[in-house]
Amino acid sequence: MRGECVYLQVMVQMYLKGWDSRTLAEKAGISYPSLRRKLRGASPMNLEEARQIQQALQCGMNLDTLFARREDGHDA
Repeated sequence: MRGECVYLQVMVQMYLKGWDSRTLAEKAGISYPSLRRKLRGASPMNLEEARQIQQALQCGMNLDTLFARREDGHDA
């Protein structure tokens, strides 16, 4: 992800599982280009997509925690 993800906890969970964004996209059922745009904050993420990512990661975090946004490299 090269530090471009605005969702720090999503990035951490991917790292802990040894996944890259292609793997997450496949497991969440979201196209890779769409997922990349959403994780960068370049396009909006709807609730269903957030739930698909949460379910794929199986990390036990609620949506608010998992998708807390960071701006300019700092936690939100």
